[in-house]
Amino acid sequence: MIRFKSNSGFSLIEAMMAVAIMGMVLTPMFLLETNVFNAVARMSERFARLVFAKHFLYVAQEQEPVQSTDYSLEKKQERPMTMVRYTLKPIPAQSSLAKVNRLFKQEVVASGIQETSPEARIVSFIYKPELRQS
Repeated sequence: MIRFKSNSGFSLIEAMMAVAIMGMVLTPMFLLETNVFNAVARMSERFARLVFAKHFLYVAQEQEPVQSTDYSLEKKQERPMTMVRYTLKPIPAQSSLAKVNRLFKQEVVASGIQETSPEARIVSFIYKPELRQS
């Protein structure tokens, strides 16, 4: 058996205390890192839906009939799983914007299939003058 002349070093109690302190310091850091990664993933998914919704707004405007006053269109996107709905409606009568004739509300809602999925919503207003027959 080898015997060391010097008895310097860490005792078992000191090593266990060091590991316990490191665990108490590192555990909240790992939890924080997990929360940050989850938040980034949710925002990334929401941003992807927002970009898709904006693109879908332009596509729906191209496909809608010229003098339509009430129109809706739906599409399903695979990555990320998204259901996109475009609606064109007249302004509600109780709104202060109802005073403007021929003003319509466009709304695009991009939502995930799961209830916990983030949702992106775009609301815009469009003026459609009456076309005169010549």
